[in-house]
Amino acid sequence: MEKYWIETERAVRPILKILQKLNVKYLLDASCGLGFKTILFAKAGYKVAGSDYSEVAIKYAKKLAKEEKVNIQFFVSEFQKLPQNTEEKYDCVYTDYFDELPTYEELLLSAKGVYLVLKENGKFIFCAPSPEIDKEDIKNIIEKVYKKRKVIVYPSVKKGQKEVIHIEIPEKKNDGIMEHHIYVIKSGKRIDVEIASIMNSRIKWTFHDFVKVLKEAGFSEIRKAKRGKDEIFIIGIK
Repeated sequence: MEKYWIETERAVRPILKILQKLNVKYLLDASCGLGFKTILFAKAGYKVAGSDYSEVAIKYAKKLAKEEKVNIQFFVSEFQKLPQNTEEKYDCVYTDYFDELPTYEELLLSAKGVYLVLKENGKFIFCAPSPEIDKEDIKNIIEKVYKKRKVIVYPSVKKGQKEVIHIEIPEKKNDGIMEHHIYVIKSGKRIDVEIASIMNSRIKWTFHDFVKVLKEAGFSEIRKAKRGKDEIFIIGIK
């Protein structure tokens, strides 16, 4: 937990600088997961809410916020259904998952959902590749990322009579890296196996794809801020 808090704090740091420049007061952390980032936003002084499509994630995000003694409204929602699941209007919606959506239709519907829960002049912030990166570059990036990935066997976890062994196997796909998570569950003489696969990370969309989507969704202005060597933050302004 301590290591994860440190990693999350490092990831949140550049976003906090952007929020300060944009004079954001009320923030929605969409696709908030277990709430680590959301809690750090709250501790940085922002009024913040968190949403995620996973009911399980929201359940534990609420628990974690209570443990950390911060008051955050968490609710279950996917991007496109945000207007149906909250009556609030936000200065900013931030997400680290928008670039992971699999189809252009989902991108567009999700951008429209975000647009409707923003205040006038509200900002939508998410990660994207640099404008110079094209579709051919993306293939090379996928290859580069895949070469760094390894099969991982995590330390086993025991509780009572049960033991769980977690194995992670990467597989290269046309639009990113598919992670296959294999869980071997031992209980006495019984052994069960469960497999969960997730695209992590999806490397499919270019900067120009996102600009097109945001314009179609109604955003009046699109800015960018530096994030790293090959990545930026896109800021869509309502």
